[in-house]
Amino acid sequence: MRLLVVMLALSTMLPALAREELYFPYREAGLSREEAAAHLLNRFSYGPRPGQVAEVARSGLEEWFGDQLTGGLTSPELGSALLAVPEESNEWTLRARKLLRAVYNQNQLHEVLTDFWFNHFNVSLTDDDCRQLVASYEREAIRPNILGPFRELLGATAHHPCMLYYLDNAYSQAPATGTVEMDSNTDPLGYSTRRGKLRPTPRPPDPNRRQGLNENYARELLELHTLGVDGGYRQKDVTEVARVLTGWSVERSAGKASFLFKPEWHDNRPKRVMGSPTQGSGQQEGEKLLDTLAMHPSTARFLCRKLAVRFVSDSPPRSLLSRLERTYLRRGGDLKAVVVELVESPEFWDRSVVKAKVKSPFELAASAVRILNAQLEPRSGVVGFFEPMGQELYACRPPTGFPDRADYWINTGNLLNRMNFCLQLASGRVGGVRVDLAELRPGRSPRTVEEALSAYARCVLPGRDVKGTVEQLMPAALDPDFARRVTEAATAREGGKKAYPQAQPSARQKVELTPESSANVVGILLGSPEFQRR
Repeated sequence: MRLLVVMLALSTMLPALAREELYFPYREAGLSREEAAAHLLNRFSYGPRPGQVAEVARSGLEEWFGDQLTGGLTSPELGSALLAVPEESNEWTLRARKLLRAVYNQNQLHEVLTDFWFNHFNVSLTDDDCRQLVASYEREAIRPNILGPFRELLGATAHHPCMLYYLDNAYSQAPATGTVEMDSNTDPLGYSTRRGKLRPTPRPPDPNRRQGLNENYARELLELHTLGVDGGYRQKDVTEVARVLTGWSVERSAGKASFLFKPEWHDNRPKRVMGSPTQGSGQQEGEKLLDTLAMHPSTARFLCRKLAVRFVSDSPPRSLLSRLERTYLRRGGDLKAVVVELVESPEFWDRSVVKAKVKSPFELAASAVRILNAQLEPRSGVVGFFEPMGQELYACRPPTGFPDRADYWINTGNLLNRMNFCLQLASGRVGGVRVDLAELRPGRSPRTVEEALSAYARCVLPGRDVKGTVEQLMPAALDPDFARRVTEAATAREGGKKAYPQAQPSARQKVELTPESSANVVGILLGSPEFQRR
C-alpha cells in the first residue's frame, strides 16, 4: 500500500519535472506583457504569427518557452509540406526545406538553434567533397544536439564525413619520416593567415603518395569551434592538434560515407597541446582532446559570447557573459542550461536590447511570411530572394559562417533588395505564395492609405509602439510610384542606378485605399527598419 502511495505521489510530480521552472524578469525591466511576448518571439522564433503575441501574453511567456524547450509540439502543416521537397544536398532543396521549417514548425526554438549551431560549425555546398553530405550533416550532427551537452555536439561534427571533408582532415596523415612534414598543398592560398577570405580547394589527393599533415581542421577546431581566436593557443598547438587527429578520416561504401579511423595514418609519437603532454593512443587520443576542449574556460567564454550576441545584442554586457560562463562550466557544458540562464537574465529583458538586433535576410523572409500568415507552396519563389539579399544559405564559403552583426547585413544594395522582396511578397507577386491581407486585419477595412498604415502597423508590429514608425513611413505610403521605383532600382543591372529612391508623396490630404496601395502599405511596413529589427 505504501509503495502505491509513493508511486501515485511521483506520478503527480512528473509533469512539473518534465518542464523547466522558469521566471522571466520583464516586469522589473518595465516591459508590458505584450512587449515582452513580442521580444521573446522575435528572439527565440522566426517571428510571431498573427495574434500570437497576444496569445503568448495571455497564456504566459514562461509556458510558451517551456513548451519550446521540450520540443514536442506537433506541426501537421510542416509534415505535409516537407513530403513534397525531397531531402537532397543541393541549394534549392536545402533552402526550401529550411524555409518551410522556419515558417511551419511549431518548435521554433529548435529551428532557431539549429540555424545558430550550423552557422557555428559551418560547412558549405561550395566544397565538392562534402556537397552531397550537407543535408545529413545538419540532420544527424547538428539538429539532435542543439540542447544537449556541447561535447556531444562537438563530437558529432568532428566525426561527420561532411566536416572531415570540408576542412580536409579526411586526408591528414602522419608523415612517413620522424619529422613533422606539412603537405605542400595544404595551404595554397594562405589559409593559415586568412581572415574572411574564401576557402581554398586543394588538389584531389594522389593515392600513390602520402599526403602529410593537414592543419585546416585543427586550426578551425581551436579558433572557430571551441577556444576562439584569443583562446590561449599558439601555432605550435595547431600543429600538435593536427597530429592528434591524424587518422580521423572517411570511408565510402555503396554510395555512403561514414567516419573511419585509420590507425596506419595516425601519428603515435608523443605530443604536447597547450602545455599538456599526450601520448599516441589511436582514436582515443582525439576523443580525450575533444573532452578537454569542450570544458576549457576559453571555450565557455567563446561560446557564451556567441550565444549572447545572437540572442541579446551585438555587444552583450560582461555581467551576463560571466553568469553564462559559470553556468556552462558548472553544468558540464549543458547548452540547455546556458539558454535558460540567458532567457532568465535581466540583461535579456533590458529595454535597451529590445529591437537591438538586425534580421538576416533569411530571418526577414521567414518572419514576413509568418506575420502575413501567408501560405507557402513547397516550391515557392521566396528561396530565390535569399542570394540577392546577401545570404547564400548553405553556401557560405569561409568556415567562419555568416557574421552575426548589423553592419554585415546593412548596405544600400541589400536594403533595396529587402524592400523589393517585401513589396513583392505583400502584393502577391512572389510565386508559390498566397497572401490574403483581409486575414491580416479582421474587422472594418481601412478606407484611406493613412488609415491603412496605422491599422496594418499594429498587425505587422504587434507589441510595439507604432506611432513613430507610421510618421516615418507615411511619405513612402502616400507615394503611388514608390514600389515601382524600388523594384527598378533593385533590379537594375550592374552599373545602373542603385540609390535608394526618395519618397514623393501625393499632395492630396487623403488618398483613397485600393488593393494595390493596400499591398504597398503592408510591403513598406515589412521593409521598414522597425520590422527588420528583432
